[in-house]
Amino acid sequence: MEDFFTVDIPVFVPIYDRTKKYGWSRYYDELWNLLKDTTDGYCMYCYDSVWINGQRRGQIEHGIEKTNSREFLTDCVPNLGLACSNCNEKYKRKGEEKRKLSVKSIKQFEDGICRRFDCKEPCNQFRKLRMEYTRLGKIIPQPFESRSRENGPVLRMQYDLLKCEYIPSKNSGAYNKEELDIIYHHIELFGLNRPERKNYEVGKYCKNVIDFQSFMQDVEYNNLVVELLRKKLMKLDIKEAVKICKIVYCNAWMQLNT
Repeated sequence: MEDFFTVDIPVFVPIYDRTKKYGWSRYYDELWNLLKDTTDGYCMYCYDSVWINGQRRGQIEHGIEKTNSREFLTDCVPNLGLACSNCNEKYKRKGEEKRKLSVKSIKQFEDGICRRFDCKEPCNQFRKLRMEYTRLGKIIPQPFESRSRENGPVLRMQYDLLKCEYIPSKNSGAYNKEELDIIYHHIELFGLNRPERKNYEVGKYCKNVIDFQSFMQDVEYNNLVVELLRKKLMKLDIKEAVKICKIVYCNAWMQLNT
């Protein structure tokens, strides 16, 4: 039976148009539009909306900081994701120096075949660099799947609707201690469970479902978790969905007001 009290956070996988070029220093708008469509307009790190009232509220950011290799990482297409200003300019800056990659690793990456603006998928050299970056910085870079070791499980999170907090995914196989440390550190780095980043949108949505006896399909909310929850609830009869929303709303009210 599906667990309606946890929401799986998706892996963001851009599908690049083979006929287009993408980049950060050039072709920025083309990449922005693609990433916005990939995430439905949400930040890849905190899942808040980056597209409000028709205006950009976010930026294209470098999963692995471009300071590690300005020539090759600045416009490395698979290294470019979508983030809100808070995640990119505030939270991800913490510990940036400690995530500096070794000269040897950078050299191995730079010795690969870099197509930059024409690149449409992560190359082997980039995948290896990301795994080292993930282990070193205890961070889950975006986009694409993140692992800390070859053939290891994908590092993923869920949102616990009853506790109102992000947790390591229970559906991604058994994580070892290092992998759990990475996920928990990532959650802490971006302050996902801190008071200042509480997710009030889920409670608002559940209250509306209860009050209007509706899935609220035409109403936009500013957090991806609401959209994911709505999709799950729509598999149910509205009466069953309302029952679940009552439980979630009561727990959310207690958790977010204490």
